[in-house]
Amino acid sequence: MAKDRGITFIKSYRINPPELMFDRNNLQKVLGNLLSNAIKFTPDQGMITITSGTYFDKKEQHEKLFLSVKDTGKGINEDEKEKIFERFYQSKENTPYSGTGQSGTGIGLYLCKQIIELHNGTIEALNLQSGGACFRFIIPIERKISTIVAVDGKPVEISPEKDAVIEKISKNKPVLLIVEDNTDMRKYVRSILTEEFNILEAQNGAIGLEITNRYQPDLIISDIMMPEMDGIEFCSKVKSNFVTSHIPVILLTAKSSVETQIDSFQQGADAFLVKPFDEDLLLAIISNLNEKQKRLQTSFAESMNTEVLNFNNESPDKKFMEKAIKILKENYNNPDFEVPEFIDMMNISRSLLHKKLTNITGQSASRFIRIYRLNIARELIIMNRETHAMNISEIAYEVGFRDPKYFTRCFTKHFGIQPTAFMDKENV
Repeated sequence: MAKDRGITFIKSYRINPPELMFDRNNLQKVLGNLLSNAIKFTPDQGMITITSGTYFDKKEQHEKLFLSVKDTGKGINEDEKEKIFERFYQSKENTPYSGTGQSGTGIGLYLCKQIIELHNGTIEALNLQSGGACFRFIIPIERKISTIVAVDGKPVEISPEKDAVIEKISKNKPVLLIVEDNTDMRKYVRSILTEEFNILEAQNGAIGLEITNRYQPDLIISDIMMPEMDGIEFCSKVKSNFVTSHIPVILLTAKSSVETQIDSFQQGADAFLVKPFDEDLLLAIISNLNEKQKRLQTSFAESMNTEVLNFNNESPDKKFMEKAIKILKENYNNPDFEVPEFIDMMNISRSLLHKKLTNITGQSASRFIRIYRLNIARELIIMNRETHAMNISEIAYEVGFRDPKYFTRCFTKHFGIQPTAFMDKENV
């Protein structure tokens, strides 16, 4: 939009070092709103200046971040400076230069103010002497993680950078979290799996839970007997939390009693291994978990039936998949139903939806929608073999494909046979 209207951006950043702890999604909303407003109220061939930096507030003894967005528009009426942050308030006199004829809903700046205040910060609007407006927010910043975790009803302060081993994570390998209070045992497990995994370490369940929530590992190996939070409780919390319930957990213990094993599996553990153990046995268990997951994913892709995934009745993943299938069932024949609409109806973030679907089904969101449509199409073809009431193109349109040729390519790739040949009984 700015490029089309010849608006110039000037950017100046003084953030050293630039690594901060902050809420990415919410601050992105703030900056997006401020930039959108600046573009809207800047005339063609105008200029927008974005300035950001950090400083130490001596009065509050805390490092802070400031960010300002300045434009070369008409500025803000003096009597409206405070009102513009009110919900639904819209300026009566200032009109946008964007040519859209729309001045907004009065939600944007109100939302910015709410988000900044949730970050314990402030936001203000100013008029510049040179003309134009300036919106500036200031928030206190943190440079390290420090979290209070409740353990047995008592607050325990943990800092994963101090109490855990967190290495730079490569995108080329899955992430493994080792939760074990014995340093030598952690080193032993690491030595076995360091080639196959990015490895995170935590010295007890409380720290392990914090790291699990933050880094979303692909596999967890946890000891049972640990201080502050043992492996059984840790496993239970991981499996009962929708965000992490899909992560496989292998429990390690020196206690080989049947009761301990039963308790482990009742809390959702995917495998159980008694110490001391042979490294080949650990590798075999991990391989078996992977193969089992692949078999379930293949079976699901063939039927799109959640029953084949063997969920426990109370599993958050079971409810997640049932909701996803229900949404597809109600919308598959709508050609405008794609991933953005699916995300909105699932009411979770794009990243979490992708993480859950790929782990449970082995499919991305777009592939998940496509395979569901193809399975419905297969059933329609079978139903029409005798009557030929619908041809292949009509079936393609019926299941939400806009292009019958693309439908044919997708059907052939997925089922290994062209839909026209599949319509013929002799070829089945």
